[in-house]
Amino acid sequence: MLLGEWVNTFYTVERPDVQMLELPTVLAQAVRAVGFYAGYAAIASAPDNNQAIDADTDVSLSVWAVIRPLFLLYVERETALQLEASRMQGIDVFGRSVSEITAEIASIEDGLPYKAFSRPIINL
Repeated sequence: MLLGEWVNTFYTVERPDVQMLELPTVLAQAVRAVGFYAGYAAIASAPDNNQAIDADTDVSLSVWAVIRPLFLLYVERETALQLEASRMQGIDVFGRSVSEITAEIASIEDGLPYKAFSRPIINL
C-alpha cells in the first residue's frame, strides 16, 4: 500500500472522531516516521534511498508494522503540541505532555534500528 493510503486509513477508519489534526499534518508525521526508518533499512519502492518519501511511497505491511508505533507517537506529540499551545487561550489540556511523549519517542527510535536491520541468509 502507498503511505498515503496507510495514513488515510488511520485518519478515516481508525480514529475519525478523535482526530484533532488535519490530514496533511498527519501525513507529515508519517513521512517523518518512514524517513527515520529509511535511515536504517531500504524501502521497497526506493531501494537506493535516493527517492523522496511522500504519500506515493510504497510501504509494505511488514514495514508499516515496524514504523506504525513511531508514527502514532509522532501524531500524539503533534496533538499534544497543539493542545499545549491552546493553554494560553484558557483551554484545559488533557492527555500526556509533550515531554512525556518525546521520552517515549526517544525509546522507540533507539530500538528501531534493531527492528529494521536485516541481512539475507547465505547458505554455504
